[in-house]
Amino acid sequence: MRQYFSQVAAIVWKDLVTELKTRELFSTMFVFSVLVILIFIFSINLSIVKATEVGPGVLWVAFLFAGTLGLNRSFMLEKENGCLQGLILTPADRTTIYFGKFISNLVFLLLMEAFILPLFMVFFNVDLLAHLGSLLVVILLGTFGFCALGTLLSSLSSNLKTREVMLPILLYPLMVPVVIGSVRMTGQVLEGVPLSTMMNWVGLTLCFDVIFIGVSIMTIDHILEE
Repeated sequence: MRQYFSQVAAIVWKDLVTELKTRELFSTMFVFSVLVILIFIFSINLSIVKATEVGPGVLWVAFLFAGTLGLNRSFMLEKENGCLQGLILTPADRTTIYFGKFISNLVFLLLMEAFILPLFMVFFNVDLLAHLGSLLVVILLGTFGFCALGTLLSSLSSNLKTREVMLPILLYPLMVPVVIGSVRMTGQVLEGVPLSTMMNWVGLTLCFDVIFIGVSIMTIDHILEE
């Protein structure tokens, strides 16, 4: 078990070091999410529409679209340089590759979201600090499911020539339950509703998170062999 975690940590460390050297992934995700928020903020009249009604949808659209850019690059470097085959041939469980990439994607996306939240608070004039704890729990639940399923589908689409197109086509329909739950919970949190009164949405999102992880563990061996 200790060796398993050390193998996962090695993959995560490799991705983090690579990103620190290039800074391509984080900067691309951040700029894209800022552009999404700016486009929406100039197309919405906040004097007519409440920010707490449209803000959660805009926020999660920015998260998902920017996250998709990161997921597209998740296996791209290994695939282009022939390193993915080397990872597969190592005497290690294939799930270590999945969990290493999953944790890397989760860290990158959470960091990007941490930088986006202050901008969202300024642009939409919403006080996030008053409900920061509940909001962070909601964001973590939604981001966890997005990265769990996205990492699996990224490994699948990396074998396709049209991976940039196929990943969103495969990912977005399957993410509908998690996105709906995350948007609804975010909206209610911004309205001041306690998270304890939304346990049905929390349970729904958490169940899909667990399902995505379970399906990924069962199928990653077959996907990486293709």
